[in-house]
Amino acid sequence: MTRHIPAIVGLLAAALAIPILTRVAAADTPSPLASSLFTFPGSTANPASATSAGLALADRWLGDDPFSNPASRPALGVALSGAMLHVSRQDLRAANRNFDETPAFFDGAGFAVGLPARGRFGFSLHAFQPVLRRETNAFSRGTGTPDPGNPPATIEATASARELRAGGGVSVGIGPGRFGVGLEWTRRDDAYEIIERSGNPEAGTRRLELTGDGLGFQLGARLDHGDTSVGGVSVGLGARRLPALKVDAPLSEALLVGTTETTLRAEREAGWELGASARCAVSPTFRVLAALGGRTAQRWEGFDLTAGRAWEWKLAADYHDARDPWTLRFGLGQERQAEAPEPRANVLGLGFGWRSTWGHVDVGLTHRTLDRETGPNSFEDRIVLTVRAPR
Repeated sequence: MTRHIPAIVGLLAAALAIPILTRVAAADTPSPLASSLFTFPGSTANPASATSAGLALADRWLGDDPFSNPASRPALGVALSGAMLHVSRQDLRAANRNFDETPAFFDGAGFAVGLPARGRFGFSLHAFQPVLRRETNAFSRGTGTPDPGNPPATIEATASARELRAGGGVSVGIGPGRFGVGLEWTRRDDAYEIIERSGNPEAGTRRLELTGDGLGFQLGARLDHGDTSVGGVSVGLGARRLPALKVDAPLSEALLVGTTETTLRAEREAGWELGASARCAVSPTFRVLAALGGRTAQRWEGFDLTAGRAWEWKLAADYHDARDPWTLRFGLGQERQAEAPEPRANVLGLGFGWRSTWGHVDVGLTHRTLDRETGPNSFEDRIVLTVRAPR
């Protein structure tokens, strides 16, 4: 019996070590993502077109465009959209001094191509950035009262979060309905940087980048009843499989205490995005829209972070007289996301469109009031310009 004691002790030690090793191996949230300066992994939806921006995204799953419902009826032509983004971080402004931020960024919003139809079949290509957030700000930390646990410092923060989805879809008309399926490639490309200038030995520059991609798909359906006159109704349903993304994350830290560089690994788990949009013509010139949608939670394994479940509701309307070249749009709604620094956003939309002999030009504004967990509400404005040709 005595000779077995060392083996028994070894087995017990190994068993006790397993939880300890598991805790050591468990990844912590990497700097700078652990900072309250950034909203990762939370995000708000970037409109893919000026029409959606003006309607507060109430038309997202309707199928007028192929971005979130492949059961679209794509007209032969091209639509190109660009966006101007402004984020006002009132939480940082209230808690610090000498606050300054970049007023606006310009970027792409969406691109759609309608290909020649073949009988009842329609074909389309698309690319858009549903996640787009860019911020650059600088400030003197604190409000002037000395805090030994938070020494005075000058902080510069830069954030760029973007997710590109590109693919193609095919739809077929069956009776009053239309059904579609699409294949999509998703690429995530983020960068987060904090520069701290102070006497703290941990002061310096921290920069983290994220890159990864994967393949997903879409399913969609649309039902049209009646025409554009009074009582005409269109209903669209869309489902998107969000692929798992294996992410490479180079992390560099150039601090007063030393410089390190390493590459982290993480994976965002797969998920689903679901939604429905409806439009009803209450008069020959006035139409109302409603939408309800959501997304499942997605855990970032390796970062100890989760993009929680999200849901939204939207109401909107547009006014257009067939005798006039212009269209007016407006909308409102609310978006919620669990486990996010900005768990709720109230949304307003306003848009204007102009029809000419060669095509359409539309402009739309989406304004969000962002509830913050750590301070006053912040604000986000996106202005989208879309050019469609031919008419």
